Amino acid sequence: MWQGLGCSLPIENLDHLGLIAAIIDELGLVELGDSELGTHSLQQVSPGQVLKAMILNGLGFVSAPLYLFSEFFQGQPVEHLLGPGIRAEHLNDDRLGRVLDGLFTYGTTLFFLKAAMLAVERFEVKTNQVHLDSTSFALDGEYESSSVDQERPGDEEPRAIAIRRGYSRDHRPELKQFLVNLICSQDGGVPLWFKVGNGNDTDSQQFAKLLKDFAGQWHLEALMVVDAAFYSESNLQQVGSLKWLTRVPQTLSATQALIEADITQLDEQDCELADYRLWEQRQSYGGIEQRWILVESQQRRQRDEGWKASVDKQEKVLQRQLKELCRQIFACKPDAMEALLRFQDALENHTLTQVTLVPVTAKRTPGRPKKRGGSTDELVQGDQLQTTLERQPQFEQTHRQRRSRFILATNVLDAQTYPAQRLLQEYKQQQHVERGFRFLKDPLFFTSSVFVKKPQRVEALALVMALTLLVYTLGQRQLRQQLALTNQTVLDQKQKPTGNPTLRWVLQKFQAIHLVTLNGTQQVSNLTDERSKIVRLFGLPCCRHYLLN
Repeated sequence: MWQGLGCSLPIENLDHLGLIAAIIDELGLVELGDSELGTHSLQQVSPGQVLKAMILNGLGFVSAPLYLFSEFFQGQPVEHLLGPGIRAEHLNDDRLGRVLDGLFTYGTTLFFLKAAMLAVERFEVKTNQVHLDSTSFALDGEYESSSVDQERPGDEEPRAIAIRRGYSRDHRPELKQFLVNLICSQDGGVPLWFKVGNGNDTDSQQFAKLLKDFAGQWHLEALMVVDAAFYSESNLQQVGSLKWLTRVPQTLSATQALIEADITQLDEQDCELADYRLWEQRQSYGGIEQRWILVESQQRRQRDEGWKASVDKQEKVLQRQLKELCRQIFACKPDAMEALLRFQDALENHTLTQVTLVPVTAKRTPGRPKKRGGSTDELVQGDQLQTTLERQPQFEQTHRQRRSRFILATNVLDAQTYPAQRLLQEYKQQQHVERGFRFLKDPLFFTSSVFVKKPQRVEALALVMALTLLVYTLGQRQLRQQLALTNQTVLDQKQKPTGNPTLRWVLQKFQAIHLVTLNGTQQVSNLTDERSKIVRLFGLPCCRHYLLN
């Protein structure tokens, strides 16, 4: 509130929140929350409006969102963003907690499914290719064991996740955690499916079930792109006829054989992608007929040239161990050869050459003589090994092949619809999910510090995280599409024109925009030409929030 000359001038910080509110409105998230969670005539703020407020708070670019929930909206145009009669003090911790409890009771996966279906319908998101991945979120503090442990058959009550220690992607094994599984569309990285998992779940055990659940709820004929943790006999058999594409782990003997194979004996495929070469062959694994695509990347080869230093370091260790072995005196030749074979069996990239046994005579080790007599200078006879450690022939070539090659596998046998190059392009889009996880873990996003104390609310908060990512990706996709359709650009961080901006940068460009009320009339200040252009690209709902005709 600005005051001067005997008058007051209400000024509220609209900034980028009008953009986010417009996307939420276009998605219909408020209506979805109200219809599914229910409203009451005595409620000052409906569940859908609270959900909208949480997403605005999550994308507010402050360091501790939701921790000071109502304080965030002090000085913001709350009624303009959320609805008439709503004030910042209505958005208190109690109201927030009740909505989180309602989301958990309703079912977090089911609620997100309905929101994603709205997104696909209203924003025309393509769903012919999807990508699955998971990540972990660490938690401070103690959490009780989840009731998952006591789940009884036929019990219809929702069960909270088990917050436990497990494999930590954040390298914080001392902290308890929970998992978030996302399936995103290749079209803009829009999340289509969400499920929270226990802290000690493993990808290899969960991925097949997640894909089946997703397919059962969406009923799509989509190609499902999955990380290498999915590739196992049991998982391939569980998913049945679902179409999948994944990377084959290099731990399989068949994988190593193909990576080290002579490429002149393989069927090379057409590839127009720079720095890539592709070969294809048929394979059967787990009783499933498949196509294996051997991919060689020149970029990976150049990026991994630093492997020589690590190999040299490993070789120095082996030389020291071999020197110690050659110092030993063996009582007989069989003992010496047995020790030599044990050492040689542990070698992967080296071999032993010029092996000989040399008879030696040496003094007994100093110390008290045995009971039967003798002295400390008694001479003993035995054999010592002499050998040389050498790198295997073709070692460098084999190592480069292992570092620069990988294998993709799919049960889609139709090479006309899905040629090798298209499969590679689809797999490279796996970064959409990874980018989504990086977004959720950003320090300016509220998931970087999960503070709620109940596992049920942790799970509901994870749903709000996923809904926030849904809104963000829809906004970014919509802006980029409109820029392409209208052949326009915006300025990036270096003040150069781009048609492919991140939504985060665009939101940051909307700082210091105010909603001013003068003589009962609202106006938006600091709306420059470029900002106005961006608002119009987002469409009518966004224009309404920034009072543009």
